[in-house]
Amino acid sequence: MAKQALGAARGVMLLASLIAQPIAARAAAADGRAEAADSLESETAPADDSAAADGAPDWRETTLGADWGGARKRLYDAGVQIDALYTADYLRNSGGGLQSGGAAMGHLDLIVQLDGRKLVGWQGGSAYLQVISNSGGRVNLNYVGSLMGVDNFEAPVNRSGIFQAWLQQSFLDDKASLRVGLYPIDSEFYVTESSGVFIHPSFGIAAEAADFGTLAGPSIYATSTYGARLRVDPDPAWYAMLAVTRGVSSNRVATAGPNLGWQQGSGSMVIGEVGVSPAKAGWLAERPGSTEFQDDGFAATSKLALGAWRFAPQFPELVAVNAAGDPLLTTHWGAYLLGEQTVYRVPGSNRNLTAFVRYGITDGETNSIGYSVSAGANYRGLFASRENDSFGIAATRAHVGPQGRTLLSEGVGAPLSSSAETAVEMTYRAQLAPGVIVQPVIQRIFNPSLYLPNATVAGARLQLAL
Repeated sequence: MAKQALGAARGVMLLASLIAQPIAARAAAADGRAEAADSLESETAPADDSAAADGAPDWRETTLGADWGGARKRLYDAGVQIDALYTADYLRNSGGGLQSGGAAMGHLDLIVQLDGRKLVGWQGGSAYLQVISNSGGRVNLNYVGSLMGVDNFEAPVNRSGIFQAWLQQSFLDDKASLRVGLYPIDSEFYVTESSGVFIHPSFGIAAEAADFGTLAGPSIYATSTYGARLRVDPDPAWYAMLAVTRGVSSNRVATAGPNLGWQQGSGSMVIGEVGVSPAKAGWLAERPGSTEFQDDGFAATSKLALGAWRFAPQFPELVAVNAAGDPLLTTHWGAYLLGEQTVYRVPGSNRNLTAFVRYGITDGETNSIGYSVSAGANYRGLFASRENDSFGIAATRAHVGPQGRTLLSEGVGAPLSSSAETAVEMTYRAQLAPGVIVQPVIQRIFNPSLYLPNATVAGARLQLAL
């Protein structure tokens, strides 16, 4: 009886947390609230020779506000770079899931980057501040009911405040760096550049790594915690990273702001990743990304990485108990493998096709998702006259383990129709003017929450770089 009562109670808690904040919706990378801002800035190379010489962005080509009458360039020369990005999404579920309906969501990013050498003569020093603000409704919570979510900006509650704030020191001739402060791990770990075009949350940090355990989860959007990250780049083709952060308490996920204080965290998370660029390592001779293709300035995407993470202390399992009816304890851990590569390039242009694949596993006993897999492709410049646009199609599948299925079934009070949830997304990202991007999207969600009817979600994203 104790085991049944415990399982039922946890089932209700699991269902509430999954619907209130979908697993992968907590996953859209922080730095990339980010990915949108970075992609806007990378759409075109600096057009002005003076900007190219000192590395300054070409704001005339990438923002609506241009150079703010010269103020941006003066700040940049002094060691201060300011970026602002507003994103507005409208998504509608046309059928299946919880019910038909749609909602609009808004998200504002204000990012300040400081160059320590320019500002105060701090050699190798830098700082980063990101303030976020959310508004609007919740499509997944109210209409879809997906475990993985549908929009990477959807959060359990609208929140405004500091999300990232860290200091960094580079050393060993910039071959190593140490970063300390409010640090979301999905700003650097478990990241594939080519999947950044997609709106579905699982193409940020994948669903299984973003799935919160029974006690705590990772420092990712939409709530971050304090941590430290060490990165080493011994060679241009190789890198290794290791980070330690506080865990975000599971019971605070739906109520916390954009960050938690050190004492408000729960336990700690350690994550490591080692990666290589096969193109830079010379493994892909005569392929996009080799030296032959870089002579004219084209830089291919090429990455292969392996990562692993674990939490301390041990977590209670989802439903398993001992003879006394107390939860069994085990280690909350996971590992992942990812790869992406530019596989085709239209000669003499930036038009190219890049593919990615990712696979991750967890212990499957302290959190519901046992493993996930995702794959997709991103074609930049599908049309010759639209070289800065991107077309993407991708799919992701999250498999829920036996304990997770038991817990979920008890929570909904109904049998499950599947052991996995699958999402397929197709999108087209169009740059209409400097700093203006419109992105229509359609998703098909199979077996939302493992028991709901298949859902079709469609809508559009508008991004303004200010």
